[in-house]
Amino acid sequence: MEGYTRKSTEEGLDQDFNTLHAQREACEAYITSQKAEGWKIVKQEYDDGGYTGGNMERPGLKALLNDIKAGKVQTVVVYKIDRLTRSLMDFSKLVEVFDAHDVTFVSVTQSFNTTTSMGRLTLNMLLSFAQFEREVTSERIRDKIAASKKRGMWMGGFPPLGYERIDKKLVPHSKDLKTVQFIFDEYLKCGSVRHLKDIVYERGFKTPVRTSQKGRTYGGADLSRGHLYQILGNPLYIGKVRHKGEIYDGLHDSIIDEEIFDAVQKQLSANTPARENKRGESGSLLKGLLYDCDGVVYSPTYTVKKGSRYSYYISQNLIQYRDHPKGIMARIPAHEIEKTVTNAIKDWLQNIDMWQSAFPETPEEHLHWLMQNLIPVRSHFIKTIVGKIMVGTDSLKIIINAEKLRKDIRNHSEISINTPAEKEIIIAAPFKTNRGKNGAIIIDSKSRKNKDPLDLPADQLKRIVRGIIWRDEHFDGATLKDIGERGGHGENYVNGCIQGSLVFLSQ
Repeated sequence: MEGYTRKSTEEGLDQDFNTLHAQREACEAYITSQKAEGWKIVKQEYDDGGYTGGNMERPGLKALLNDIKAGKVQTVVVYKIDRLTRSLMDFSKLVEVFDAHDVTFVSVTQSFNTTTSMGRLTLNMLLSFAQFEREVTSERIRDKIAASKKRGMWMGGFPPLGYERIDKKLVPHSKDLKTVQFIFDEYLKCGSVRHLKDIVYERGFKTPVRTSQKGRTYGGADLSRGHLYQILGNPLYIGKVRHKGEIYDGLHDSIIDEEIFDAVQKQLSANTPARENKRGESGSLLKGLLYDCDGVVYSPTYTVKKGSRYSYYISQNLIQYRDHPKGIMARIPAHEIEKTVTNAIKDWLQNIDMWQSAFPETPEEHLHWLMQNLIPVRSHFIKTIVGKIMVGTDSLKIIINAEKLRKDIRNHSEISINTPAEKEIIIAAPFKTNRGKNGAIIIDSKSRKNKDPLDLPADQLKRIVRGIIWRDEHFDGATLKDIGERGGHGENYVNGCIQGSLVFLSQ
């Protein structure tokens, strides 16, 4: 067992007995009290004097984490939780490390002990708020991107072919802009992206070579049809910025005349075959992807009753052998299962932590761009990246081919992402089933059994979080009036939020 101590400032650290010593004595006394449980103190001291708890860049903490990963520490003891970290997001990251190595966590003065069920409950509560903090941060970044694009600002990432980045602004590249102009002119002459690809290949045109901040080199590849479609349809080249289907005047100079750009768009539209989208046709989105736990595939089919068409997926076991193992659904309603899969993939694409875990070291601004632009999830996207979907009794296991996802992004966007950490990305999508009045199976992806206790309306959740923050400030001496004036609220509102948070935490 080991104690960790920290002090934000260096003041008083030169004294014979300072706050770090006091924290260590309290931790060691607690560990000694647990001697009957087999607890022993590790001789190594993990102290961070003069380091803030707002981040994890602390030598003592890094040494502690290294020893945890090496199996030298089984329990971490601190005087107060904020000695370990003041950031809920960092706390959740630390807990992930603790859980991965079966390490428990104890706060001496706050009765916080993850070796007990109550400690685990408190931990889950804190992690729920950490998730809320991450989501609020993502919303703030998305709002900032939207506001900036409406003002015509380019929001970073690798600049498109024909431009270079100077002082965080797009500036026409003297050489590459001629390549872009050639591509537009040639497309109007040949009228086919397929033929255009052959022309640019013969000319030896390549994607721009870029070097990331960490020294990794990208680009230098042949221009694919996906690249060409991206270039021909990008309004950046006429001095505009696109955001969620809306076009705004940009702050950068154009390199293509609007008349040429408009002519190209008309030609692209004329070459795109019309696709019928008949309402009610379903049951083919997941064709060849759905399997039961025995590895037997589900096939799409439909039936017509009283003039209405009902689509579903049926097990090959039932089709070929007229039998099916117990506990496995023989028929699955198409609309519900497709919606469950689509929503699960959407949720993954909107989670910055999932992106960072799957594609480490990718610039964060690239990931936020992808979170903005990969929604909605379309049929071709699912068929491209999904390898297999395993249907369990209460959840789906969606297996994504990480390399195909990376290639699809590279072919259809201006963004490049790093090599995936693993070959497959696994998405778990819980659901529950029940039977309707007519006996049909109904799938509900929002199972009450798996519902997050913090799945509350945004305004209610905001009041609870504010109440917890204001409660701590009030207990530290701030008056209700002072707290309210800082945020433009009345004393009654502040007091109501604090009382509401106390009721919530006591439930």
